[in-house]
Amino acid sequence: MTTRRGLMLGRFQPFHNGHLALAKQILRECDELVIVIGSAQFNYIDRDPFTAGERISMIHGALSEGGVDLSRCYIVPIANDDNNARWLAYLRSMIPPFQVLYSGNDFVKHLAHSQDARIRVRRPDFLKKNLHNATKIRNLIATGKQWKHLVPPAVAKEIQRINGVERIRLLASTGADSNPQRW
Repeated sequence: MTTRRGLMLGRFQPFHNGHLALAKQILRECDELVIVIGSAQFNYIDRDPFTAGERISMIHGALSEGGVDLSRCYIVPIANDDNNARWLAYLRSMIPPFQVLYSGNDFVKHLAHSQDARIRVRRPDFLKKNLHNATKIRNLIATGKQWKHLVPPAVAKEIQRINGVERIRLLASTGADSNPQRW
């Protein structure tokens, strides 16, 4: 019997309740789940405040706390490849084989189909997409508003443990971007 794997891509800055709902959806529809943490090389910037290791901890904790069987999951951090024409080959070289790509991004769907028409792309059943949005959550954190209800408790705990609230506020106030030479 062939194992059917579903692929979930994201930066997970931070991993939120919508991400957890998607992980559970994929595991209802597939035997295994591959979670790719994209932009793994970026951290301590306004758009990407958390390190790849911190994001792995957040995701692992949220899945475990959410009752997900971790033996069915892979969490893989991957640095960006700026060449979109080789994106799929690069991705495949870094992760276990997968059969279904879950994405609501039309560009990702286009890239996948243009590079391998056999890949099945499935649009996620989004859980309140306008509410569960990492940019919105970072903005709530930066402005001192309520945000913990939008992330799994394990993620909130990890953000607190690493002083992530202070980090996000500092990065937002300084406008820190991905070019440290400009600071």
